[in-house]
Amino acid sequence: MLVDLHIHTYYSDGTMSPKEVVEEAKKKNLGIIAITDHDVLDSYEELKKEAEKAGIIAIRGVEIDSIFEGHLVHLLAYKFEDNENFFKLVDKAKEQLLETSVELIRRMEKDYENISLDDYNSYEYERRKGGWKGIHYLHDRKVTEGLFDGMRLYGKYECGHEKFAFPSVEEVCNITHEAEGYVVLAHPCNYYSNKSKEEILEKLEILKGLGIDGVECYYPANSELMTETCVEFCENNDLLITAGSDGHGDFGAVSKGIEYYIGAINKDSEELKIDKLL
Repeated sequence: MLVDLHIHTYYSDGTMSPKEVVEEAKKKNLGIIAITDHDVLDSYEELKKEAEKAGIIAIRGVEIDSIFEGHLVHLLAYKFEDNENFFKLVDKAKEQLLETSVELIRRMEKDYENISLDDYNSYEYERRKGGWKGIHYLHDRKVTEGLFDGMRLYGKYECGHEKFAFPSVEEVCNITHEAEGYVVLAHPCNYYSNKSKEEILEKLEILKGLGIDGVECYYPANSELMTETCVEFCENNDLLITAGSDGHGDFGAVSKGIEYYIGAINKDSEELKIDKLL
């Protein structure tokens, strides 16, 4: 069965509902999927219901923002059970994610007359447009010309993830394991695209020591070297080998010539190592 274990809905920064995700997955002949919204768990009940009707296997998932060596790392947690500490972990990451935009506006209002924190707090945007409140607010208030232009301002005003109290990789792994779940490193190309094979393996070894259970070896932007290196590492260490499109619906569907549509990674479950998730 074809697999896509990295999909987003409008519960975080995608444009589609869980029902629409299932409908699209059916069109793409996917047999196993997971919705992994950023730091939020709200989509699963609808996903489970719609996937069952469509004859698709749905794996419970979430993408958790975490910090590793002073930088942002996204971790995909799968097949976790209801667990108070795990729910608190996800809530903590969500609170910090929201705070990055609040702090950005707090700092920017000193430089722009047409924005303020009070205005931002009362502002609402249509979630079906994808993305998140901060970049929509800046675009709607004419601070940025394009929606994606707002992203660079987080760095300019020092409001990147590394400035906030996101959970560590070790914390995410420990608490996810407590909830009987598994942790997979998402899109390694986002962190190590400029590294040699030896350097990539060194980082993966450290992350394994912190508790990750696998790597998203197949991803639209992963280079051939990245994929081969990650697959080799996972096979040698008996780790999960997963595939994900990082599909957000119409939001960022194509970036720098790379397609992130649902089902963009055409991988069968037999080519992966996901038995523990089924």
